Amino acid sequence: MPTTTLPAPLVRLVNAIHPQGEEVWRALTPALVRRRLAAREHYAVPGAVQTSVGLLESGRVRAYYVTPGGKPYNKHFFTGPDVIGDYASLLTGRPVEVPQQALTPCVVWSLDHAWLVSLEDRFPSLVQLQRRFAEALYLAKEQRELDLATRTAGERYAALTARHPGIEAEIPLYEIAAYLGVTPTQLSRIRSRARREQGA
Repeated sequence: MPTTTLPAPLVRLVNAIHPQGEEVWRALTPALVRRRLAAREHYAVPGAVQTSVGLLESGRVRAYYVTPGGKPYNKHFFTGPDVIGDYASLLTGRPVEVPQQALTPCVVWSLDHAWLVSLEDRFPSLVQLQRRFAEALYLAKEQRELDLATRTAGERYAALTARHPGIEAEIPLYEIAAYLGVTPTQLSRIRSRARREQGA
């Protein structure tokens, strides 16, 4: 295991995307900044330019947007350990359009993205890390769009709770409804049906 202040689950998370050697971890360690987010505090701030990538140690975060009509829509949920930060803003330098907000108290380890990029000539494995991460984001986006087109809300609910165990006990149910694209009343029916099926 590389010598680093970063918790082991986050080291494993990064190495699972693309393995990093001990020399890379030694270089990254001094730049890691541990911070706490309160519930409803933003990591990717609306209208600001994202400058850091975050490793979510614990807690739950949503990526969301608000429609022109004022309706909130949750695009993605993150549960630690995971990688957070608005990647589109990091790449383009444009303001965040899909904010990321803590739904529970969170612990995040932040790393300045420009500094990370500056190490790429020294550590080619970081280039591969970012490429693999971008590929994973693309595949997740494709799967989300496919799910919306081909799965029922009940099937999406089952997939969500399997992917994020315990999420219903930790965040408001209206946030889950906003992810599934249903009303809170419809979500209540979906949950009731799921409980009946589990008990059958």
